[in-house]
Amino acid sequence: MADDPNKRLAELRTERARLIDEREKARAEATRDLIAGKKPTGTAAALAERIAIVDDAIAELQNRSADAAASQDRARRTRQVQGAIDAASDRRKLAAAVDEALTDLATSWQAYREAVRQGVGTTAAAGGDVGPIDRVLTNHRQSEALVKAMIAAGGSELSRALGIDTPIKARHSISLTDAEGRVAESLNLELLRLKAQSPQRGIAAQAKRELKEQGR
Repeated sequence: MADDPNKRLAELRTERARLIDEREKARAEATRDLIAGKKPTGTAAALAERIAIVDDAIAELQNRSADAAASQDRARRTRQVQGAIDAASDRRKLAAAVDEALTDLATSWQAYREAVRQGVGTTAAAGGDVGPIDRVLTNHRQSEALVKAMIAAGGSELSRALGIDTPIKARHSISLTDAEGRVAESLNLELLRLKAQSPQRGIAAQAKRELKEQGR
């Protein structure tokens, strides 16, 4: 069989057409012989047998071609499905990371808010600036601190995905860590001021130098 089954099929169909033409001529000749009282040759029968063999060959090649096409289609679909499985696997890993992050967020946010509730009074009494975190406790604005933190973490895409319509811009966002950093900075400043009033001259002098360096 030729390497290209379609080419061979075309050749066999051409051969079949030629054989049919010859068979029809042989039949006409045999008919004339019978009319003339002559014994007809077996050419028509031989051609008919040859045509039957060619038909078998054509059918076999068509089956093989169909099997090859089906095999190629299965291979293509297999690659397609496997690619989709791999992509789904990668997405599932990302989805698991998102789920874990959301679970951690829900738990940590509740714990953080409770910690702010319990400590904000003490922090304010100690002279700390609780402005960066006090809105965590205001019920009708408690989401503002979280929204700012989300925007600071990755822009406004996540807040929009959660259906949060906020006028907060990226330049006004602040992470919870930075907010707490500002609180800690205010407490450290208050501590320096207290040290600057210390009766111990060395401690007071050092604190005053640090305050001066900070422009306080």
